[in-house]
Amino acid sequence: MQEQQARAAGGGQTRRGARGGPYPPQEWPAPAAEPAPSGAAGSPRAAGGRRSARAGGAPAARSGNRGAVAVALVVPPLLGVAVDSVIGSGPGWTLMAGAVLGAGWATVLAARRRALGWVVPLPPLVVAAVTVGAGLLGESSGKTLSTDLVRWAVAGFPAMAAAECAVLAVLAVRGLAGLGRGRRGNG
Repeated sequence: MQEQQARAAGGGQTRRGARGGPYPPQEWPAPAAEPAPSGAAGSPRAAGGRRSARAGGAPAARSGNRGAVAVALVVPPLLGVAVDSVIGSGPGWTLMAGAVLGAGWATVLAARRRALGWVVPLPPLVVAAVTVGAGLLGESSGKTLSTDLVRWAVAGFPAMAAAECAVLAVLAVRGLAGLGRGRRGNG
């Protein structure tokens, strides 16, 4: 550290290369004077900073990964509520099955992409939005909108709870599998 400070001050001892010359050689180009914007290809963060190494790619690739996780989270509950509406019942078993399938699938995809922070709390919100959307598009009970919203929330609650339990189950299985791999590697 003292060597770097002395070199930065313009004097002191410098490191020598294999042939006795200063290291790095003087003919190497100096680093760019202008800092690149954060997230750009030439910025220190993208060139090897901790964030880009963990994220595994460029910002455009990460947004594509998030899109796949979002599709996995939203499409199965939508299909479930569509089947429920075709059958003629309110939000029921097929919505719950779609919500559980979608939450589990999205959690597996998000764990692979290290995006669990925004996936774990979303399944109940997705189910609530799908339930309310189906209720608004379907027939209303003839009462006020607030009573309809309460009825839809009560009807969608089992699917919300089941979806969140699916997320927790996937995380528990992945955690136990990770513990097993850790023990085998240590033993």
